[in-house]
Parts: sequence; C-alpha cells; structure tokens
Amino acid sequence: MDKKQEFLEIVAKYCDKDASEITEDMRFREDLGFNSLSFMTYLGDLEDTFDVELEEEEAIRITTVGEALEYMNTLFDE
Repeated sequence: MDKKQEFLEIVAKYCDKDASEITEDMRFREDLGFNSLSFMTYLGDLEDTFDVELEEEEAIRITTVGEALEYMNTLFDE
C-alpha cells in the first residue's frame, strides 16, 4: 500500500466513509464530520503510523484532505 492510500485509510477510520470515497477537496469538519477530539486523535495516528512529528500550529490550519496530503508530503521529503 502506498503512503497516500495508507493516509486515506487512516482518515476513513475517523469518519463514516470508505477510503475510496474520500477526495482531496473534502473538508475534515464539514464533509467528514471530524470534531476537535477526532482530529487530534487522527493527527496522533498519523505520527505513529508514518513515524513523523507534526507541527501543531501547521496541523491545526489544515482544513482539507488535500492540504493534509501536501503537508505530509513535505514531511516525507525531509
């Protein structure tokens, strides 16, 4: 499984959608039903799965799946 698919599987764990239904323009709160707690738990899951450390100030500004993927890609490139 590639990193994008693995990322989408993690997002799917926190909403009522299959990973194949999640698109990059979907918003975490409005479209996927994330709340503050589920979003923070999701971020922790990303850190554990991909062995990265997310900058909280950056992460809380993310609103869409595509923005999150872009941010994760910057961490993978480091």
